[in-house]
Amino acid sequence: MKKHIFFFIFCLGFANLSISQDTDSLLIDRTLNNQETNFQDSIANFNLQQKSLKLSRDAYNKGIESFELNNFIEAIHSFSKAIGMDSSFIAAYFNRGVCYSQISDYDNAIADFSLTFFLDNSHILSLFKRAEIYRNQHKNNLALTDYKWIIEIDDKNYKAYYEQGVILFLQNNIEEAIKLYSKSIDIKPTANAYNDRASCYRNLQQYEKAISDYKNAILLDETLAFLYNNLAGIYRLTDDGEKAMNNYTIAITKNPDYEIAYNNRGRLYFELKDYTSAASDFDKAITINSDYALAYNNRGILHHKNKNYISAIADFDKAILVDENYGKAYLNRAVSRQMERNEDGACADWQKAFDLGIELAKKYLINDCY
Repeated sequence: MKKHIFFFIFCLGFANLSISQDTDSLLIDRTLNNQETNFQDSIANFNLQQKSLKLSRDAYNKGIESFELNNFIEAIHSFSKAIGMDSSFIAAYFNRGVCYSQISDYDNAIADFSLTFFLDNSHILSLFKRAEIYRNQHKNNLALTDYKWIIEIDDKNYKAYYEQGVILFLQNNIEEAIKLYSKSIDIKPTANAYNDRASCYRNLQQYEKAISDYKNAILLDETLAFLYNNLAGIYRLTDDGEKAMNNYTIAITKNPDYEIAYNNRGRLYFELKDYTSAASDFDKAITINSDYALAYNNRGILHHKNKNYISAIADFDKAILVDENYGKAYLNRAVSRQMERNEDGACADWQKAFDLGIELAKKYLINDCY
C-alpha cells in the first residue's frame, strides 16, 4: 500500500513538472513567433523596396534609351517615373534636367539641376548646366555665382575660370577677363583659353601679346581654322599683309567651308586691289552661307567700285534683308542710289544709317539732303 502511494505521489510530481515545462515552452514559442513575424515583415519590406528600386532603374534605363533617340518628352516621362519610385535618384533628376533644357523648358531644367546639387553638393556638372541656362537667359550674374561656387568646391577647375572669363569679356571687363583666362591657362592650357585671351589683348591693342597667344593656341590644336583667321586679323592690323594672306589661306585649307575666312581674305584682296580674287572670295562666302550679310555688303562695295551700281544696290538690298539694322549697308546703298540719281532713296538710307549710329551719314545728310 505504501508503495502504491509513493508511486502515485511520484507520478503526480512528474505530471506537475511536465505541465510546467509545457507552459514554459508555450511562452518561448510565442516570443519566437513575434520575432519571426517582425523578421518576415522586414524581409517583405526589403523585398518591396528592392522591387521598387528595380522598377525605378528600369524606368531610368528606358529614359536613357529615349534620350539617345532624341525623344525628350518620353525620356522626361520615364525619368519622372523613376523619381516617383525613388525620390533621391540623383542621376534621374540630372538627366531629366538635361531633357527639359533640350526642349527649352528652362524653369523645370533649373529646378532639376538645383535638386541634383541639393542631393549631392559635389555634383559640379549640375552647376555648369544651370549656369549655361542662366547665360542663355542673359542672367550673367547668376551664372557667375554658379562658376564661383564650382571654384569653391574645386579651385583647380579650369573650365569654371574660363567660363567666368567669357562672361567678363562680354561685359567689356577686359582686364578681369585676362586674369581669369590666365588662371585657367595656368591650371590647364587650352586652345580656347589662349584664343580668348588673345582677343582681350587685341581689344587692348596689345598686338604682340595677341599674336603670341594665337600661336600658342595653334600649337595646342592646329586643326582649328578660326585660330588662323584670328591671327590673320592681327597681322592685317599690324600691316603685315603677306602673313595675313597666308593665315587666311591656311584657315580655308583647314576648313573649306569657312565663309568668314573667305570674306576676310576677300577684303584683303580688295585692299591690295586684286579685285578679281576679291570677287571670287565674296562669291564663295555667299555660296557657303546665303545669309551672310557682311559678304553681300562687301561684294556690293566691289560692284560700286566697278561702277556697276545696279548690282551694288542689289547686294546692299540682300545685306539689309538679312540684317535690317546693318547701318553700313544703308550708308553704302545710299551712295549707290545717289549715283543712280535716286536722291530721295539715298537720303532715306542716309537717315536710316544715321539713326543706327553711323556718324558719317550725317555729313551726307547735311551736304545732300537738308
